[in-house]
Amino acid sequence: MPRIPAKQACSERSMGRMIKSGDPIFQKYYGDPKYELTLKFYTLVRRYLTPGSRVLNLGAGSGDGTPWGIRRGEATELVGADVDAAVMENKDVDRAILLSGDTLPFDDETFDLAFSDYVVEHVERPEVFLREVYRVLKPGGAYVFRTPNQYHYVALVARATPHWFHKLVANRMRGLAAEAYEPFPTYYRMNTRGEVHRLAVSCGFSRVDIEMLEGFPAYLMFNSLPFLAGMAYERLVNSSQSLGSLRANIVAVLVR
Repeated sequence: MPRIPAKQACSERSMGRMIKSGDPIFQKYYGDPKYELTLKFYTLVRRYLTPGSRVLNLGAGSGDGTPWGIRRGEATELVGADVDAAVMENKDVDRAILLSGDTLPFDDETFDLAFSDYVVEHVERPEVFLREVYRVLKPGGAYVFRTPNQYHYVALVARATPHWFHKLVANRMRGLAAEAYEPFPTYYRMNTRGEVHRLAVSCGFSRVDIEMLEGFPAYLMFNSLPFLAGMAYERLVNSSQSLGSLRANIVAVLVR
């Protein structure tokens, strides 16, 4: 649990303001790069990336918007695919594909690596989806993805509220402009450690590595009071491996 000086905590409570990444309290508790889970995720993806790889970014959208994302030039070919037409504007990929239906429009054993960042929670039929990913991967190829844990408080609230509510508050809770991102419908049908492992094995993957991670409370930055509560939760679940099932993120590597 975090030990916050009483004077500092009192000041934060009295202000009740939005927390930004440059604020002293954020820098004090989350300035260490180990809390930047996006950096950690893309570092993991790059472990399976070589200059000769053919790579599929599933759920590429218009671009990842992070300084750590995979860019064209890092592989022989980087293909971006998405059900959202915004993918056609993605300048980070060599080729953009607009998806339709359950079948991926690629030949068997096309890619050395596939990855998805916060995508599989939006997949309505995860077993069909994973079988397609398996099909288009070469033998020994890897699918690396990050997705929310359905037992985390953010996912619990998301599952208990309608989509119109997500559209209304999701960006504001992260301290972003209301129009920053358009939330997609979520299903959370492959969003526990056990379900990821079960589905991956049933689809034929030979190796399944899963890590549970908790970073800074990004959805509670709209106000200092919930941010401090989220920080206490983060310190608690990161204090013991036995509490790993309550961490926010599932990061998985599935090897064909």
